[in-house]
Amino acid sequence: MKKITILIAILLALASVACFGGEEYGCFSEDSDERIPVLMYHSIKSDELYALLPSANPMIISESAFREQMRYLYENNFTSLTSAQLMDFLFYFGELPENPVVLTFDDGYLDNHLFAAPIMREFGMSGMMFLITAEIPESTPQMMIYPTPLMSWNELLAITDVFELGSHTHDMHRFEGGSAILETASEAEIRADLRRSFEEPLTLKTGFVYPYGRYSNAAIAALQAEGVRFAFTTREAYVRRSSNPMLLPRFGVYPDTTIEEFSRIVRGLQR
Repeated sequence: MKKITILIAILLALASVACFGGEEYGCFSEDSDERIPVLMYHSIKSDELYALLPSANPMIISESAFREQMRYLYENNFTSLTSAQLMDFLFYFGELPENPVVLTFDDGYLDNHLFAAPIMREFGMSGMMFLITAEIPESTPQMMIYPTPLMSWNELLAITDVFELGSHTHDMHRFEGGSAILETASEAEIRADLRRSFEEPLTLKTGFVYPYGRYSNAAIAALQAEGVRFAFTTREAYVRRSSNPMLLPRFGVYPDTTIEEFSRIVRGLQR
């Protein structure tokens, strides 16, 4: 009877851990209480420029709204995670700080340098920015109301105290024939694009964001073959230890996201 009891205990312990693909995916405990809200941002405009926009744009929020959100994180003792902390959580059973959050920014807009980065410095926050490296201009662009230009490498270098820089592809952030390129390209084509992206200075080689949240089995295989450890989609849910690191979800932050809704998301209460 004692041997049976020990065997059952061992089986229960093994059942509490799910392993996916060995070294490539790591092993994850099914701990439903541990969850990380990952926030997705794009463009942050000054209140003056935001008021001049010809129409509402779901990818653009105002500087004052962003400041209110960062102040909320600061005043409620949230810790913005680095890529190393995220990977430690996903792959190596690393412990999380109290009130963790991941701040992600897509595309690399100039206004992130002008408005988002100073606010994040003010409140002690850090984030991950994912760049379309083929579209990075050689020199500092002129700020416009819309469309918002992307940062040059000079501006990107100036915000590396706040942002880790990852890939949003080199030149595959577009549609062809009604489909996102990443959905139809071959594994070899995607790998070649990734290598171009990672040739650029400062670019983090472990993190990636799928353009438009679209992907394919070939895209996932290409990312893994090139050493990418985690990739974000646009599906809204919390990151858990059991999450597939190549298909991590994020919550979008939009112009109509109230501070009450923002609070629910980062506190882990969003359904």
